[in-house]
Amino acid sequence: MKEVKIENCPFCGGEQMLEVKFGSMGGVTINLVGKLRSAPVFATVCRDCGNFVRSYIKNPEKLFPKKERRE
Repeated sequence: MKEVKIENCPFCGGEQMLEVKFGSMGGVTINLVGKLRSAPVFATVCRDCGNFVRSYIKNPEKLFPKKERRE
């Protein structure tokens, strides 16, 4: 995954960002051919205003079976 660098908050212009992980039930689940796969969701949050600047899955390829993953 490409690293995304967020310089300033688009809402307030704040420069300090926090990386947070959603709680134990805050993941995503995908159903592929009857098999459920899940991954935790992370977010970048502005320390000044508290807005979620972005949310993401660190390694989305792990949601797919090994034979279907991209290199």
